[in-house]
Amino acid sequence: MTLTRSWRTVSRTVALTALLGLTALVPAAGAVPGEPEPGRPATADSPAAAVPRVAAADDEAVITLTAVTPTVLDGTGRTRVTGSVTAPASGPLVGAEIRLVLGSQPLTVRTDIDRWVKQHGAAAGRTVARTAKPLPEVPAAQTAPFTIDLEEWQVAGAVGSGAFAAVPVAIEAYQRGATTPIGAVRTFLAWQSRVEFEPLQIALAIPVTLDPDVRLFSRDDDVREKAWSRAVGPGSRVDRIVTGTAGSYATLGVDPAVLVAGPGEVSGAFVGADPTPSTTPSATPSATPTGSATGDRPAPVEPGTPPASSDADRLATALAGRNLFALPYADADVAATGALDPTNGLVRDLVARAATVGERLGEPVRGDIAWPVDGLLPAGRAAAVQSLHATSATRKAAAIIVNQAAITSTSPYTPTARRVSTEGTPLLGSDARLSALLPKRSEATAVLATQRFLAETLVLLGERPGTARSVLLTAPRSYDPDPAALSAFLRATTESVAWLEPVAMETLLGGHGSDRAVPQEQPSKSARSTAPKPTLSSLRLMQLAKQRDTLDAVATVLEDGASFERTYGALLDELASVRWRYRPAAWAELNNSVSADVKDATSAIRVLPRRVNFLAENGTIRIPVRNGLDYAVEDLRLVVVPLNRRLQVLEQPGPVSIAAGPDASRNISVRVHAVAAGRADLLAYLTTADGTRIGSEAVIPVSVNPLDSTFYWIGGVLAGLVLLAGVIRAVTKGTSRIEEIGDLETVAERDEAAQERNRS
Repeated sequence: MTLTRSWRTVSRTVALTALLGLTALVPAAGAVPGEPEPGRPATADSPAAAVPRVAAADDEAVITLTAVTPTVLDGTGRTRVTGSVTAPASGPLVGAEIRLVLGSQPLTVRTDIDRWVKQHGAAAGRTVARTAKPLPEVPAAQTAPFTIDLEEWQVAGAVGSGAFAAVPVAIEAYQRGATTPIGAVRTFLAWQSRVEFEPLQIALAIPVTLDPDVRLFSRDDDVREKAWSRAVGPGSRVDRIVTGTAGSYATLGVDPAVLVAGPGEVSGAFVGADPTPSTTPSATPSATPTGSATGDRPAPVEPGTPPASSDADRLATALAGRNLFALPYADADVAATGALDPTNGLVRDLVARAATVGERLGEPVRGDIAWPVDGLLPAGRAAAVQSLHATSATRKAAAIIVNQAAITSTSPYTPTARRVSTEGTPLLGSDARLSALLPKRSEATAVLATQRFLAETLVLLGERPGTARSVLLTAPRSYDPDPAALSAFLRATTESVAWLEPVAMETLLGGHGSDRAVPQEQPSKSARSTAPKPTLSSLRLMQLAKQRDTLDAVATVLEDGASFERTYGALLDELASVRWRYRPAAWAELNNSVSADVKDATSAIRVLPRRVNFLAENGTIRIPVRNGLDYAVEDLRLVVVPLNRRLQVLEQPGPVSIAAGPDASRNISVRVHAVAAGRADLLAYLTTADGTRIGSEAVIPVSVNPLDSTFYWIGGVLAGLVLLAGVIRAVTKGTSRIEEIGDLETVAERDEAAQERNRS
């Protein structure tokens, strides 16, 4: 079908508006004012002199494109190419001329694009446009703008009778009188004059996740809040992604931790006081936060509800109503876990908690699309993913995002994004070549990426122009765009581009006309992942699962167990995250602190050892139990086990409650029976109602010295006999001589009288 001229006019107007943002892509350069008059080159004094800052090369000029307007040529009008040229550091540009050379190399397969871009030197082809007059002298390492106006009919000969084509072009800079260029850049022009094709459905998925920054979990409130502001606040990497995709067809894969967590909402881990910033997962800081996981550590920060003005709330507002799907909580590493332990309880729980994104936003957000970070689909991966989703709300994964190269055999044709695994799980195949063209902050402008993207999709379209197909783009976890560049790129590559139909990623899960899911194929060469190696191992997964079980057990005996679990479990969840692949040392640091916190928390309820002397055959022993947590304990069970046969426990004590710590304690009575004298230790430990052991156990040393009943009977009889003998003696002996003694003086007188009688 032939497009009308009026439609062309509207299309060009929209495209021009969409591309204006491309001239203001580098924040340091500021906005670029309007263009110079048609046919008049820009000069250093003209309004267009404000250009992106570009580092100069030693011996060649650097050409930077700032706009191609309109984006798509149809052969009937004029296309303007604007840009800048930076003089070599070794010397100035004198009387420089910028030429647009039309390449003679046809682009029929996607590898032709690579071949054109990689070539160096003067391009083989004819010059079809140039600057109206030489540029003023450009001093060494300085930059000047330029404008080239191309009459589109000059391109028609290279296209022939085709309805669409990707046209290779080179922008070359020549010094006055030179026959070889001093600088050049190779790019493409998009041509489309008639609609004689089935448009390609195109979808884009971008992850919205946290950076691997241990300061997000610092105990220092000021450090932690600043880290969260850098992670999700204005100007953050997350904010740049959300801002740059606003109003576009992009679908964002949101880590629930970005929204649910925030300053003061997660438990703190000990980290250094002044770590070096890390802004992206792929960044390698010059100094790694350090700290000890031992020694005196304050209690973890209890999660709470962030204030209404928090960055998390602002982000939630920005995401409301957008194309979204939820990643597992903390962006759990399903690729590593699926290969090691697809039934891992902790990661299954994190997968199920994808639903918290919808709860936070108050709108439906699906959480059943798996996105393994490595993009691969080895044998058993689909089954492992389904196992990890078995406890989620949907009980299964609706689809898995994979790299097309991992499921496609060698072929000159690009398959549709809709695929299906050998086990029957729907797959969404990501096109790595197109995905790599998403603009990045490190690029001066997004124009080269835009023009190559259009060329790639036109060649892809030409493989099977009459067949309905779909294309999926995905950004890496470390994606860090400039918001203005990303926004302009998304508009320029879809608006007024008739061969691309932008859709939400969810649309690819269903059929579209004749575009049906294609079975996965066996690649002739194994695909490689660009993601770093996993931090999780079988041993580490077992450790995390054991720590989670321990925390859950302790929570069952606490009056506010839910708060305890959130406080101590928040960081444990973070250790399963994909993000630590980009900074393994941070995983180890955080793990050491978390392990120490879990150990301290679960051993805070403990039996206190004490020495006991038991001098009886039957009786009770009092065993002290201390609660060192800031949570009241209830329904706690003390179990006492004799370590030899000298002492028997007659009855285990019943459930007990202990007030909140940190030094609350209670003595628990245990009925025992002594069998024989000697050392008879008792092992005492604590359990939950279902018998799960918690806290710290203790050995109670007991010295047993039972006095049996015979000893007591004999002692009682002897005491009674002694008492009886005293009574009988008192009754039967009569008057005491003492009682018969009268006045001593009378006695003395009587003795003297008797002596006198004897003498006479």
